[in-house]
Amino acid sequence: MSTMTEARGIRPLVHSIVQDLSWGWRSFVTNSVAGSPLCPRAVRYAILRLRGFDVRTPKVQAHCTFTGSRDITIGARTSVNTWCYFEAVAPIRIGEDCHIAMFSLIITSGHGIGPHGVEHTRTSAPVTIGDRCWLGARATVLPGVTIGDDVIVAAGAVVVRDLPSGGVYAGVPARLIRPLAGAT
Repeated sequence: MSTMTEARGIRPLVHSIVQDLSWGWRSFVTNSVAGSPLCPRAVRYAILRLRGFDVRTPKVQAHCTFTGSRDITIGARTSVNTWCYFEAVAPIRIGEDCHIAMFSLIITSGHGIGPHGVEHTRTSAPVTIGDRCWLGARATVLPGVTIGDDVIVAAGAVVVRDLPSGGVYAGVPARLIRPLAGAT
C-alpha cells in the first residue's frame, strides 16, 4: 500500500476520533458536571448558557441529559425536574412558566418504517412546547410535535401529534381528556 493511500485511509479515522473526543468532552461538561447533584443550580445554569443553550431559567435540576445540537430554548420561569432527556437533533423550544416532570423525554429524531421494516436513514423534526404547559412524569414527546399554550400532558402519555391549546391530554397516544376552563 502506498503512503498516499495510507494517508487517505488515516485522515477519516483521525477526523472521527477528533469529532468523538470533542462530542465526548461537551457531553461530559453538560451532562456529568452540570448534571451532577453536587453542582448548584446557578452553576448548572451558567454551564448550560456557556454551552450555547438558550436557557432562561436556573430551574433545571440534576441528572438531566442533553444530546444533539445546542438548539434548545427553555423559557423563563420554566422548571425542569430530574432525569429529563432532551435529544436535540432538531430544535427544541419550551415556553415560559412550564413544568417538565421527572423522567420526561423530548425526542426530535427517529427512523421511518418502509416496506421491509425500519429504514436506516434518520429523520428529524423540531418540537415546540407552548407557555404554561405541564408534562407529567415520564411523558414522551416525539419528533415534529407542537404543544399549544396551557396544556397538561398526563404522566406516562406519549405525544405523537400536535396538541391544541387549553386541554388535558393523556394516554398512548395522547388524546384530549377534557378542555381547561379559562385557558388563554
